[in-house]
Amino acid sequence: MEELIKTIIEVDKEARKMTDESKKQLEDSKTAIEQRVKEIEQHYEESVEEIIQLTTEDENEFLESEKEKIDKKYEAANKKLQEIYEKNKDAWVKELVSRTID
Repeated sequence: MEELIKTIIEVDKEARKMTDESKKQLEDSKTAIEQRVKEIEQHYEESVEEIIQLTTEDENEFLESEKEKIDKKYEAANKKLQEIYEKNKDAWVKELVSRTID
């Protein structure tokens, strides 16, 4: 009978030990998963920030290029208007004076 009680106690100790080890493994697994989730989130955030930065740079380059094109068109149009003005200003002044006086 005493041998049976010793066996039961040993089996109980072994079961508790296995349960404690399982609990520790479970906690370790939870910790590892939480850490991995944090790493993935950080990597995702960094990737998103990098994509935003690259997209912003591309958009800024595109906008700068478009601005340069518009500026060149404006300069050409302004130059053309200035040429027309220089060519016709005397005639326009005479016409205005003539219409005002008559």
